[in-house]
Amino acid sequence: MRGLPTDVCSSLGARLAPRLGKVANPVSHQRATELLKRLEPNQADATVERLWANVGRTFAEFAVSHRMLKAGRVAIDGEEHLTAALSSGRPIIALFPHLGNWELAEMQFGFRAPGRVAVIVAPPASGARAVIAERVRSKVPADLLVKSRTVWRHGLAKLREPGGIFMVAADESASGRVWGPSLGRPLRTDGNLGKAVRLALTTGATVLPFHSERIEGAHLISRYMEPIELRGDARDQAAVSEGVRLLDQIIEVPVRRLLDQWYMALAFRG
Repeated sequence: MRGLPTDVCSSLGARLAPRLGKVANPVSHQRATELLKRLEPNQADATVERLWANVGRTFAEFAVSHRMLKAGRVAIDGEEHLTAALSSGRPIIALFPHLGNWELAEMQFGFRAPGRVAVIVAPPASGARAVIAERVRSKVPADLLVKSRTVWRHGLAKLREPGGIFMVAADESASGRVWGPSLGRPLRTDGNLGKAVRLALTTGATVLPFHSERIEGAHLISRYMEPIELRGDARDQAAVSEGVRLLDQIIEVPVRRLLDQWYMALAFRG
């Protein structure tokens, strides 16, 4: 794929994924369809087709990700919010959902703050794919924290470094559940949002929400929102619950708007 022109590579992924994705992952397809029928009852079928196309593009673009960044194919909206957070000297929890091509947005962030970022990564199950992923991700000047029981302690250590940044997926899937956004479910404080809130309250970190959005073809934009200051004590359950409620609302807005680009719809269960 790396030898193909960028647009061809991305388009090939879009063409192959709807067929290969549904055939190879029927349970994921069913989960996404059920969620979309609840949220967009009149558009669910068309939305899930676009979702698979975006997933295909995202996976194919991984092979040409650095080329896309160098070519300026990933624009930035909310530059002032990113600049303000980076220049504040404060620790930052960069909070994102799996929208658009989230890998490119993470890489772009890493290049904007070299040496300051730590990000949780989950290596692919396939050995060959894991090697490729490591090769691409290792070119970014950031600490790659492999998902484990101790990864949050490493994130805490990063936030205690001067200007440290810990990148957290708001909608990570763990223990069979997509933790955020709630999308009508009761709020929980034991997922990534709760952990992010506790880290912010413990370290005084600013929370910087951002997300990737595919504009057209192999062109995307990273959208940064205004930094958030959480108040309270990490040991106070009421303060943690309020922080989770706020972040859940913030993340839900782009997810609902871009359901056809939300990768975690394939793992969502009510």
